Parts: sequence; C-alpha cells; structure tokens
Amino acid sequence: MKHTHYRYITIMLFMQCLLFLSSCTIVEWSAKTYRQADRIPADFAVKMNDFIQTSVIYDQFSSIAEFTALFLTDEARMLYADYFFHRNFKTQDEQELSRQRLLTENDYYITFYVIGYQPAVIYPTDRSLFFGEYQVQGPLLGSPDAKWKISLLVDGKEYGPCDVRSVQLPVEYQYFFGRHWSQFKTAYKVRFDYRDQYNKPIMPMGHHHVELKFSSVIFDARLEWNDIAYKIEPAQAQ
Repeated sequence: MKHTHYRYITIMLFMQCLLFLSSCTIVEWSAKTYRQADRIPADFAVKMNDFIQTSVIYDQFSSIAEFTALFLTDEARMLYADYFFHRNFKTQDEQELSRQRLLTENDYYITFYVIGYQPAVIYPTDRSLFFGEYQVQGPLLGSPDAKWKISLLVDGKEYGPCDVRSVQLPVEYQYFFGRHWSQFKTAYKVRFDYRDQYNKPIMPMGHHHVELKFSSVIFDARLEWNDIAYKIEPAQAQ
C-alpha cells in the first residue's frame, strides 16, 4: 500500500513537469508566432472619464433612450490634443498652434459631443405589441421634428443651443467613449454660445455645476457635471 502511494506521487509529479514544460513551450511558440502589438497607455481614456456622463432613460421597464456626453472643457481638449499628438507626428510649432486653436474655440462656444440611441419604434400600450399598434420615432436630436430637445444649465440658469449637428464621430473620441460607443448610436456635436445676451461669459474662470437637459413631450432627463471648471489658466495649457 505504501509502495502504491509513492508511485502515485511520482506519477503526479511527472505529469506536472510535463504540463509545465509543455505550457512553457506553448507560451514561447505563441509569443514568436503571434507577435503582440504595443498597447497605447490607457491614461488618456482614464483621464477623459471625468468629462463623460451617461444615462439610460426608462419608461417602467422599457428603455426609451440613451444619452452619453463628453464635455469639451479646456482640460478635456488638451487631453484630446495629447492623445492626437501621440498618434500623429507633429512638430512643436504645429502642436502649439493646434492647442491654441482648440482653446480659442472655447472662448466662443461651449461644446459637447453627444452620442445617443432610441428604438426605431415605440409601442404606446401593453396591448399594442400584439395588435401591431406602434409609433415610428423621428430623429433623436438636432431637427425641428426631433424626438428630444437639448438645453444647457449652468449653476441653475438655462440656455438654448446655437448649433446641434449630426457628425461622424472622430476616431479619437470613439476611443474616449469606449464601451458607450457603438455603430447603433448617432453622434452629435452640440454647441452653446459662451457669452449670454449681455455679453457676459456663461462659465467664467472657476468651478460650476453644469447639466445637459434632454426633453421630450413626455420625459425629462439630465446629465450632470458637479464642480467642474470650463476654463483653465493659460499657464496650465502648455
């Protein structure tokens, strides 16, 4: 009995050695055969998460719309510039010019990239699914017949957009949106005037409570950024 026990242990050790050696061989073979690309550091997307808010809107248990927005503050634009320059060779002069152009745009507009989705049709009652009663949904945003309207609230004061355009989302921003982005969603560039009717900045230097409000004829939904700065000191933009 004792002899059998020792033989069993010997066999198990032998099998483990074989498995270890074979796994090492497989790892070495796969590393040589399938060369892995160097991954871009995830820091770019992680830092941009502070400027992204998302919400799924439900009616009872049914999802009726989904919105995700990226707030293009000065800091967010500089993060985009860092990522863009990491992927694309630019001289130092070209980088400085590009950064200044992005910051200058924020002197005139408050900008968001918004991606959203809504079902193509909705069923107004529980019975309609079985009797073929449904309503075809119009555009999500940006047109007179759009299902949803969008507005901006800064420290409780509401402003309407000056421009809502359906756009082809740049690949850099697809990367920033990550799992929120898919081919089933529509992308919009939404801009608000930086100055109000009295020519005063809507978001001057400092921190603010910012909301994007989405309104349909039945529902309201909001995305919120708490205690966020839109402008940064010129020295920080370098």
